[in-house]
Amino acid sequence: MPVFAQNTQPIIFIHGFLGWGRDEMAGYYYWGGKMDLEAELINAGYDVYTVSVGPVSPNWDRAIEAFYQIKGGQVDYGDEKAQQYGIIQRPLNKKYNGLYPQWDAQNPIHIISHSQGGQTARMLEILLKQSISGEDSPLLSNEYNGWIKSITTISTPHNGTTLVPIMLDIFPFAPNLAPWFGAIENNALDRLYNFDLEHWRLEKRPRESINDYFKRLSSSTVSQSKNLCSWDLSPRGSAEFNSLYTIDNDVYYFSFTTFATSQKKNSVFHNPDPKMSFHLWPTSLLIGKFDGAHDSSWYENDGVVNSTSMSHPSGSEMLIFSGNPVSGVWQSMEKLNMDHQAVIGHNLSRRQYDDIFVLYNNHCQLLYSLK
Repeated sequence: MPVFAQNTQPIIFIHGFLGWGRDEMAGYYYWGGKMDLEAELINAGYDVYTVSVGPVSPNWDRAIEAFYQIKGGQVDYGDEKAQQYGIIQRPLNKKYNGLYPQWDAQNPIHIISHSQGGQTARMLEILLKQSISGEDSPLLSNEYNGWIKSITTISTPHNGTTLVPIMLDIFPFAPNLAPWFGAIENNALDRLYNFDLEHWRLEKRPRESINDYFKRLSSSTVSQSKNLCSWDLSPRGSAEFNSLYTIDNDVYYFSFTTFATSQKKNSVFHNPDPKMSFHLWPTSLLIGKFDGAHDSSWYENDGVVNSTSMSHPSGSEMLIFSGNPVSGVWQSMEKLNMDHQAVIGHNLSRRQYDDIFVLYNNHCQLLYSLK
């Protein structure tokens, strides 16, 4: 256990868009890439768990899946949603023993989230603290206050990413997934990746390629609603969510901003810098000159998300982290010159893996210092 720990609450990793769980991708980890970041942090004395939620699902579905994976029980997407969309409300294959069954107000959790995972963490926070009339699931019908100790977001599009309107006609069903998965082999995706859309009766078929599966998804009813992540990740969808969101005075909030672009000479536009992985250059260039941006501050990016969107949700208070954590306000941590995937351990050198471990180890130490 880390020296001077004030708490030993477990740390839960929540992945972002197109993320995956520990038993997928044949040992190539979302959190760490070729390095098993969860295992490394456990060896350092922290209690760490990873959830696996729908990689293209909206935050409502993802937050519900995260709750039952952590607490245990049968996933229940809600009576209203099931009736409205005709989904399988309680999929038989989504019943869990629980990573941390004792989770409650006396045993709260820390959440570390990347990209859309930060929005998912905030949705989980909302669902925990409210009860919804007419619902009968354990999560949706009850109020659970004090169950979250801290939320840390990394490269999260709190206010959306302009990559969504840029790619609106094909997002997230881009025919070429290389920009999202980098060095991962396409045949590994075909064999070892689960889109977790069984409740829409959209399981990937045996021997069906990822591209063929995406074509089938794009013609299904799920793509003609707000039931995919593309709405939640858009500036308009994020603004809608932020209007419903309020911070909790008892929760500690931390955010890390990433960037891997620099301003062009004699221009407000941004180009990728040497820290940007080459496969993210196309999306970075699009974000860096998008004429539909709110203002020029939206051109800086990490290849996937506008950097200005990462510090805090609009409408919430934010301050620069002073070294003394306070609750009830978003605290912006150091700004990292890394692209969207490097910050979670992808496409790195051996020395860079060491730097990533130090980054997460130091932050986990901060989380365990919270009173």
